[in-house]
Formats: sequence, structure tokens, C-alpha cells
Amino acid sequence: MPLRASVLYRVVLLCCAGVLIAACQTPPPAKRLSAEQIQILREIGFHREEDGWGFDLDGRLLFDSNASTLSAPNRETIARLVKVVTEIGIEHLRIEGHADGSGRKRINNKLSRRRAEAVAREIARNGIPYENITVRSFGATSPVGDNTTREGRALNRRVVIIVPSE
Repeated sequence: MPLRASVLYRVVLLCCAGVLIAACQTPPPAKRLSAEQIQILREIGFHREEDGWGFDLDGRLLFDSNASTLSAPNRETIARLVKVVTEIGIEHLRIEGHADGSGRKRINNKLSRRRAEAVAREIARNGIPYENITVRSFGATSPVGDNTTREGRALNRRVVIIVPSE
């Protein structure tokens, strides 16, 4: 094989391998939720989000300042949630971690990631495979409370559990 054709052949093989690897890492598309699943999600505290259904534990799963450890009540809530969603056939979740506006951006980004991962590990411990869980972190970019007040900052230290729609 001439040198030029050999190089072209290798480039094509590498491109094909890259596409195959990327395809293996792409999660399967979420199934459309049935009316019954949506009703049950609403009953246990989920609310409609832009691209799915978000879990609402009197607002959120809350954390102490600069902490990513789940409390016993939050672990129990996650266990109950996982039991219900798996019983109704939901197998994929997205976990979104958040931080309040105090502290440095880099630290808040890492902290929100640790919070989301702590929830994802607890969900996996209760029966949803970790590979079926997408973890995202937003740092302090999506506050729901006023970061100038103690109460507002507490609301912003949260993790939201999302059942993706299609």
C-alpha cells in the first residue's frame, strides 16, 4: 500500500474508533413517561422542570455550609424515592448539585459536584445503577434563595434529583 493511502486508511480507522467510543459513552435516550408515572412522581413531590421532573423535598435536599455529607433523614428520603421510582419503571436519573453564593467560585463548583456525587452514590446504593445516573454541578450559578440572607443561602445549598423526560 502506498504511504499516502496507508496514512489515509489509519486516519479513517481512528475516526471510526472515536465515533464508536463516543457512542458507547452516550446514555440511551430516556423513555417517554406514562401518565401513571407522572401522577406518581407528582404524588411523591416531583414538579415539572424544563426537561424533566424535579424532586422537591420541601424545596430541596439541603446541606450544611461547606458540607457534602447527607444527613440520615436525607438518606431515608432517597431510599424511599428510589424504591418508588424503580417500582414504576424509572431507571435513569440526573443529579444537579448547587452551592450558595459565599466562598470562591472554584470551591463552590467542587462543593456542588461533591454534593451531587454524594446523592448519586446513595441512589446507587439503593438500587439504581450508578451508570444510569448523570451528575451535574452548577456551583452558585442557579440560586433559588437570596444569598444575602442565612435562609436564602441555606436554600441554595442543595441537590435536585431529576427524572428526565424524553
